[in-house]
Amino acid sequence: MTDVMNKTILEMSDVQALQPDLSLLKIIPRDVCERIQVIVFAKDKITLKLLTTNNFPDQLKQILAKLEQNGFKSELHYTSSEAFTYALTRFDQLQHQEDVKAEEVKVQRQAAGKGALAMISQLFKKRETMEPGDFILEIIRLAFQTGASDCHFQPQESGILMRIRIDGVLQEVLQFTHDDFRKYIQKLKYISGVKMNIDYVPQDGRFSFTGVDVQGNERKIDCRVNFMPGVLTESTVIRFLDPTKGISTFEKIGFTERTYEILKRNLEKNTGITIITGPTGSGKTTTLYSILNTLNDGKRKIITLEDPIEYELAGIQQSQINYSKDYTYEVGLKAVLRHDPDIILVGETRSAETAESSINAALTGHLVFTTLHTNGAIESIPRLLNMGVKPYMLAPSLNLIVAQRLCRKACPSCATKRAANYGEDAEIKESIKKMLDMNPKMNLPYDGQILQAVGCDKCNGTGYIGRVAVVEVFEITDDIKTMIIEGRMVNEMYGKAREMGFLSMKEDGIIKMLDGQTTLEELRRVV
Repeated sequence: MTDVMNKTILEMSDVQALQPDLSLLKIIPRDVCERIQVIVFAKDKITLKLLTTNNFPDQLKQILAKLEQNGFKSELHYTSSEAFTYALTRFDQLQHQEDVKAEEVKVQRQAAGKGALAMISQLFKKRETMEPGDFILEIIRLAFQTGASDCHFQPQESGILMRIRIDGVLQEVLQFTHDDFRKYIQKLKYISGVKMNIDYVPQDGRFSFTGVDVQGNERKIDCRVNFMPGVLTESTVIRFLDPTKGISTFEKIGFTERTYEILKRNLEKNTGITIITGPTGSGKTTTLYSILNTLNDGKRKIITLEDPIEYELAGIQQSQINYSKDYTYEVGLKAVLRHDPDIILVGETRSAETAESSINAALTGHLVFTTLHTNGAIESIPRLLNMGVKPYMLAPSLNLIVAQRLCRKACPSCATKRAANYGEDAEIKESIKKMLDMNPKMNLPYDGQILQAVGCDKCNGTGYIGRVAVVEVFEITDDIKTMIIEGRMVNEMYGKAREMGFLSMKEDGIIKMLDGQTTLEELRRVV
């Protein structure tokens, strides 16, 4: 190549020895190159090496003058028309390869669902040709585009298993060797902002990337990462915080007309506390953020205490709890009350101190929302009492308790109907009878046929796509408040709630199953 550069006249063999650089071709437009028979084949700082036939000297001079105006010097090398055509063809081949690669990248970036899963497998096979940081970020991005809410890298004796959670269910994707994954976990730690040399204590980090939705629209996706020590190596879990999923309508969440009316009635109050309860991953954050979005009318000051802040809400003052700096919920609540709020969100009630502080805020003229981990709505009352909250404080502060779980929705493209077996039929009829005994006006059509999940390309073969909440809403009426103060048992409160039309999560799920939203198998799995 060096010998070729020293020549003024290049033979065909010399031109064939050149290593074309596609970026240089773009200095002079392709159509001009072909018309005037001149092409840039090398560059040394500001000096461009041009290959030309010199068949069009006047036009060539104009090109050289324009290059000089743009700050370039030119060095001419001459060749035959045949050799020049060969050189231009080489550049065309490179352009074609780049176009094909660009199309592959476009397909890869827009891959979703089953296509994204397949793309992860393809990338894994050629991971050695990619930079470790580029590879791990790309499979994480593709994991998000499968529709996953979380991505897990779980150590096992045989290696590191990558799993993703779609609609609440984990599925295996691929497996790394322990040696292979070391370089990738270091890249993950680096971009997450945690200490790369620490592997003996848990660490939390964050990073973001640009993801593509099914419509091909790009948006920023935040990730929350946790590294946890294990026997062999660290386990890594990445949670995707998609802002488009943080706020939804109550109908899409799973509130029926009846449960929404009860919720709406309590959102219109100016004081008191509403508790959203359920296990991790039951959609509590989405429900809370949707409530705040509804209340955020610009006329009231809303302050949140969160650990962590999962989605940023415009017009709302959000504060991140930081235990390492002694910034706890209790400390935060004291500060919040000095900022004259109308509405307060306490991300989670974990201790008696937090519970008491939240209830005190509700009793002093604030509308408070918080979360709790209990199996059901009514069970939240004995839980709070067992935490040490006084009945005479709890009763007047409580407005509403909402318990929820997330059920996968049957895929509308492949779900079919089948006859319920004896056990299923008896279970459904028993639930319907209980609901009709409570409210004979309820419309609960059942013909012995139930929905069956099948599986197709649109749902990645699972039979389900998306999720809907099954909800129970426990409104704290004056009768219930009296029962709390008197120390009545939970079953007595349940009986009083049934008199007022209380439906359990199981019954709400049966209604959604009869409506064709989910299957009995899925409802049994969740509730």
